[in-house]
Amino acid sequence: MGPYGEALAAAYLRTQGYRLLFQNWRSGPHEIDLIAWHQGELAFIEVRTVSAHAPSPPETSIGPSKQAALHRAIQHFLQENPAYSALPARIDIVAIRLTHPPEVVLLPDAFR
Repeated sequence: MGPYGEALAAAYLRTQGYRLLFQNWRSGPHEIDLIAWHQGELAFIEVRTVSAHAPSPPETSIGPSKQAALHRAIQHFLQENPAYSALPARIDIVAIRLTHPPEVVLLPDAFR
């Protein structure tokens, strides 16, 4: 479900005016699903995908440990890519339920 959900998220974000900069950025143990530019901010995007019959919304699977890992990955990304470090940034979530058609929910600035 991961790669399919990320492809759906990328397509959806483009329709919302996001300019994708990186997809599946990885460095060692760190990974960020999508990184985009949107409305003057760098958006680090976590994509969560669940089946049509999952009992909980996809975004509820992002607990404190996943949030901490995402923050570490962002810090690592900014260290490796200092040109981005002075830009305003936020974390968005794209939550996808694989119904027919898929339900896509965008949660901008999800952790503030």
